[in-house]
Amino acid sequence: MARRLTPEARRAEIIEVARTAITEDGYRSLSLRGLARRCGMSAPGVMHYFPDMPALLEAVLDHRDETDLAAIIDARGPDVTLVELFDAARAYYVARSAEVRNFDTLEAEALDPNHPAHDYFVRRTERTFEQLRPYIDREFENPGEVGTVVRLLLDGSRVARLRSPALSAVEQEAGWRAIQDVLDRYPRRGGSEPNAGRDRHRSRRTPAG
Repeated sequence: MARRLTPEARRAEIIEVARTAITEDGYRSLSLRGLARRCGMSAPGVMHYFPDMPALLEAVLDHRDETDLAAIIDARGPDVTLVELFDAARAYYVARSAEVRNFDTLEAEALDPNHPAHDYFVRRTERTFEQLRPYIDREFENPGEVGTVVRLLLDGSRVARLRSPALSAVEQEAGWRAIQDVLDRYPRRGGSEPNAGRDRHRSRRTPAG
């Protein structure tokens, strides 16, 4: 029998259980019936909160993006630079390689316009850039040009990762350092050194476990 929870708590539990299921087995293995068993509910009970799999999937993706972004920003604090933010994101996802692999597979499948998550990932690309815009505007003297470059770099690196999911850690590191080198060519506001904050955080970094 399902535990008594408020509707908000029950909905949050279903989302978290679905995220765990995708992390462990991938989206293709997820079904309403299987998810209901994991939650100790019936399939109609799950459908009371999410009428179909596309609605559930979008809620899971929204939740993942929100919690990941909060954790990445909290790791560096409010004064983080753009490159430091990217570096924190990379470290965060390296430590979650199994989850990243299955959600990357989901994103690659969603390139198909008929996939239930296709529209979500189209919107996500624009939303991610809008979340980065304040960092770009605050830090760079020419934010418009840097914004264009950042968008191209992020789109390019994402496509490369989706096409070559077996990239080694060394290859991924080389690609990330190349992105940093490109951003370091753009002048910062107030004449700040682009590497200062990054070197400070590098000195404190420990290898991901």
